[in-house]
Amino acid sequence: MFTPAPESGTFRQGEILSDVVQVHIGLDSVNPEAGEIAVEERLHPQAIILTQDCDLDWDFKAREEGEEGNRLQLKLVPNILLCELIPADTLRGQMRDAGVRGSDLWKRIEQNRDERYHWFSQVSSEADRLAEGLPALVVDFKRVFTVPTDELYARLQYGVRRRSVLQTPFLQHFSARFGYYCLRVALPEVPPPALPPA
Repeated sequence: MFTPAPESGTFRQGEILSDVVQVHIGLDSVNPEAGEIAVEERLHPQAIILTQDCDLDWDFKAREEGEEGNRLQLKLVPNILLCELIPADTLRGQMRDAGVRGSDLWKRIEQNRDERYHWFSQVSSEADRLAEGLPALVVDFKRVFTVPTDELYARLQYGVRRRSVLQTPFLQHFSARFGYYCLRVALPEVPPPALPPA
């Protein structure tokens, strides 16, 4: 299912990264009267890349070949889309603590039949660039975030670690499930039909 991530080169769709830092502005400093802008960092212990391989590849080649002007702008991917990965045991504990009960829900998650979550069995040490392996992980499609592309490449020098890459056909299955999650249509609640008088 997984293979070790490349040591260098373009990021890949379905690539697991460790220690990804997401930087954002503190809400209190959004106020124009705040004076200083407060920057906050959030550490994601594991995340998986959702951006398409073809877009990542074009972006990387354009940066490496030093293209300029409009040609460069047409090929750049300003931000890489990622999703948090949560150790399965951690998520199960969080659900239990939140009062979410039911082995049926957890069984659906483990079988990839719940549209919000995607389950990955553990990553073996042989499939991990760091040769450490990873526990069973769950993607929560509500936990998406972006990091500027140039920043994510730069952070490879400062702590972000490349781990594993999801392989075909598991990558396509994962990508299709994310697409389906994004294309859901919220329907209004419809009252049940009135029963005819007895």
